[in-house]
Amino acid sequence: MIAEASGRATHVLVVEDDDSLRAAMVRCLARAGFAVTSAATGADAVEMARALHPDAVVMDVVLPDAGGLGIAQAMRREKDLESVPVLFTTALSLPMIRETLAPAPVLFKPFTRRQLVTFVREVTRAV
Repeated sequence: MIAEASGRATHVLVVEDDDSLRAAMVRCLARAGFAVTSAATGADAVEMARALHPDAVVMDVVLPDAGGLGIAQAMRREKDLESVPVLFTTALSLPMIRETLAPAPVLFKPFTRRQLVTFVREVTRAV
């Protein structure tokens, strides 16, 4: 289990509207030792983040009820969530992402399990 200095598992919130991809990401991160919670919508993500205070959020850029960028900005406005790193996943084109999300970390779909785990480990180590 990946633990913080406090001794508890590093908690990751996965926000992905595709049910099968979300389930695969949760399984992958849990097998890698992370404590994982998931949400399918932006509204659920904000509510869960407020309640659980995750160590990192892995969020799809395109969600059915809101854009991932807007959700991340809403989280940043909350004192308890302002320092939580948000890692974006997307299948959108690179130029569009550069303009919209830079300098946020972005993992482009399709990605491998190894890329996902490495991506999350790098960001949570820096926290």
